[in-house]
Amino acid sequence: MVVENMTFRELDRKWFLLEKVKDIKRMNHLFHLKNKKYPILVYSYIDHEFGLSLRILGPIEVEEGKAFLNKKRLDKRLDIVRYSEMEKLELTPVDSKVAEQIENAIQVIEEMDSYYAPYEAIKSTREDEKLDSFRDEVVPDNIKFLMITPDHKKEFLEGKIEDYDSEKGYYHCVLLKEPKQDFNLKEGDKVVLKYVDRPNYQGLAFIKKCAKEESR
Repeated sequence: MVVENMTFRELDRKWFLLEKVKDIKRMNHLFHLKNKKYPILVYSYIDHEFGLSLRILGPIEVEEGKAFLNKKRLDKRLDIVRYSEMEKLELTPVDSKVAEQIENAIQVIEEMDSYYAPYEAIKSTREDEKLDSFRDEVVPDNIKFLMITPDHKKEFLEGKIEDYDSEKGYYHCVLLKEPKQDFNLKEGDKVVLKYVDRPNYQGLAFIKKCAKEESR
């Protein structure tokens, strides 16, 4: 599967092999890998700021019938590829139960979970498929929402989900770009959104601007 044809859920916290010679050569060149003839194990994840990313773990080494990742290399390096560099890569899925039998793979999981731990509420919003048509394809936490005023001025704006109140259904976001119209909003402002389902619009809509003391 080529990355650009995969959804973020197909990539999120998954193991893959790079097996194509051209892809292996590219990673060898980028990260100075030595075992050029072997496939490269990678772990795909979502970075809240940069979106879809790959951690390049290196070749799976085998010694006395035991498969392992080079621990010295894992301890020393964190080789990350962002989407612009990975979208053309061809990935072969590796079952998680198989991957976790490779020595030092659990270390990788524990390290990469640190990218998720601060964002428990945000993680739940990634599972919400009704938001998918409003998401950025590369950075799933970046969304579009409708701003509409009582005098019928309206514009689609871009925000980043920073928190979620499941009880109220409120998405707490930061505005990513300056609106073209005057809505008394500027880039970096904290706003609250809600998913609405009405005859003329189904999607995320602006509810209010947060006062500084309301910022979460």
